[in-house]
Amino acid sequence: MEEFKNDNFYKPGYSILFNKIKDIKTPIKNEILMSLLDGHWHSELELIRITKKQHGFIGAVTLGTMINSLNHMIKNNYLEKKIVNNKLYYKISDNYVGLTRAAYRFDAKRFF
Repeated sequence: MEEFKNDNFYKPGYSILFNKIKDIKTPIKNEILMSLLDGHWHSELELIRITKKQHGFIGAVTLGTMINSLNHMIKNNYLEKKIVNNKLYYKISDNYVGLTRAAYRFDAKRFF
C-alpha cells in the first residue's frame, strides 16, 4: 500500500510545460507545432512549405532557428530531429505529443 502513496501520476512539471506551449504567441511557431501534432516525422521542406503559405519569408535557416527557439523555451528535448538521406526531419517528442494536443485543444476529426 505504501508503494501507491509514493507513486505520483501527476507530474507538476507538465503543467509548467503546458502553460509554456499555450503561451506561444508567434504565428509561425504555432503553425510549426500544429503541423507536428500528428506525432509523425515531417521533413524540413514540408514544414517550410506549410509555413510559407501563411508567411512568405521562411526558409531553412529561419525554420532551424524557430525549432531551436522552441526547444530552448519549452524543454531541451521537446522537438526531435533526425537526418535521413541527407534530409532533416522533425517531430514532437513522444512524451509531449499529448500535452501539445491538449494545449492546442486538438480535434482529431477536424485534423484528418
